[in-house]
Amino acid sequence: MLPLGLPVHGESYVTMEELFDEGMERIAPAVRDPFEPVNRVIFKFNNFLYLNVFNPVARTYEWVTPDPLEKRFSNFFENLGTPVRLVGNILQGKWDGALNESGRFLVNSTIGIAGLFRPADEVSFLEQMPQEDIGQALGSWGFKEGPYILLPVLGPSSFRDLIGRVGDRAVDPFKLPFAQFDEWEVRTAYSVGGILVNSPSIVDRYKQMKGGALDPYVALRNGYFQYRSAAIEE
Repeated sequence: MLPLGLPVHGESYVTMEELFDEGMERIAPAVRDPFEPVNRVIFKFNNFLYLNVFNPVARTYEWVTPDPLEKRFSNFFENLGTPVRLVGNILQGKWDGALNESGRFLVNSTIGIAGLFRPADEVSFLEQMPQEDIGQALGSWGFKEGPYILLPVLGPSSFRDLIGRVGDRAVDPFKLPFAQFDEWEVRTAYSVGGILVNSPSIVDRYKQMKGGALDPYVALRNGYFQYRSAAIEE
């Protein structure tokens, strides 16, 4: 997961653009927010960070990186996220999705040169499917969301999804505690590179949310819960 707590690629169920479309009827979900005073303080911190750090970085990255190269980098990091999506499918018994992720990883990692290209998109039975993660698996098992939690830098979450994040890290070979790489330089490059490559999408999504919202904090909170509910029900 990236900042804002939402995946960037493969969102074929409900997109953030749809959630914050001005013409869409908004139905506020029932959200438990007992930590709202603390969450709002963190929201202010994150707001400053997204607009004054991530935004300049994202715009600079877009300016100095040719569009074709941006696409290659995006593909590369998406391919490296396969283990989390694969386990998310397996834990939900979505065997078609698990086979799809495995097949796409094999094709994109070989013919696609370590995932820089996505030749799997041209294979009819390997078309990209909705992303899955361990938080979604917990939801499919009947675990309730629990209270809303706004994390510094990482953005919105819930108690259930916070546990899911820990699980996601556990199956990610680049992240502690079970990283398959001892070199901290490799792990740091992976984490920083992923945020850098996806920073334009992160910032644009955040700005869109703030644009027409009377209370951006509530808009982010409700939008996040709608998004996760739609992903689990899919």
